[in-house]
Amino acid sequence: MPKVVDHATRRAQIVDAVIRVVHRAGYAGVSVRSVAEEAGWSTGAIRHYFASQQELIAFAMADLAERAHRRIDVAGQLATDVEGVARLLEEVLPLDAARRAESEMWMALAIAARTEPQLATVWREVHGQLRGLMESCVLMLGQLSGQAVDVRTETDRLHALIDGMALHGTLAPRLSAARMRAALRLHLSQLVGD
Repeated sequence: MPKVVDHATRRAQIVDAVIRVVHRAGYAGVSVRSVAEEAGWSTGAIRHYFASQQELIAFAMADLAERAHRRIDVAGQLATDVEGVARLLEEVLPLDAARRAESEMWMALAIAARTEPQLATVWREVHGQLRGLMESCVLMLGQLSGQAVDVRTETDRLHALIDGMALHGTLAPRLSAARMRAALRLHLSQLVGD
């Protein structure tokens, strides 16, 4: 009887291998060969799923976004107060090793997207979704405060805060999870006028 292969699991394993390669060697170290070695597979096995390095990286980028999206969906259902909004936004911050690795990978791919059209398409889509998350949080906080909020400006400020903390928490991990959480909650409480 032929072996049954779970292709979704295999693709997730490949993405995890890409994340480890980026962590160890940076974006420049990503190749079909390096990912195959990291995953313990042959290059042919990787090429069965991805015809090119660009296709592999674009898939990894989209998969990272989907992983975050699933976490955001769960947290979003509980975001009924300021603390819930804070926990929702924490899902895109590098507060633990797994999210730091995802953030590191995302930053490397975002930089590569500047010159690689296939990655640029994925990046624009995910960036738009992230911007939508920020705007939704601002709108919810405005409702919670009962005050008029300059949605565009506050979305810009929140997005800049989240992006800045993600950058510093990933590249300079001395910005601890506790400090990121405290800064986020202070910003949100000021937004609702507490």
